[in-house]
Amino acid sequence: MKTLVDQTAAVIAGWAREGRIAPVDPYHLIFSIWALTQHYADFDVQVRAVLGAGKDDPFDGADRYLATLFRRLLTP
Repeated sequence: MKTLVDQTAAVIAGWAREGRIAPVDPYHLIFSIWALTQHYADFDVQVRAVLGAGKDDPFDGADRYLATLFRRLLTP
C-alpha cells in the first residue's frame, strides 16, 4: 500500500509543481479523500438518518459536494 500511496503522492506533487493544482501536501490530500469518502460508507445508517429517510437517495449530492470542495481546495 505504501508504494501505491507514494506513487500517487508523487503524481500529485508533480501536478502542484507544474501549477496544475494548488500547492498541497499530497499525503494529507490522499488521507482527506479517504476520510471523507469512507465516512459515507462507515456511517451509512447515520447519514441516512440525518439526511432523511424519505429521500430516494440520501447520498444524492454528496459526489457534487465533495468534487466542489476538492476543486476549490486545489484550484491554482
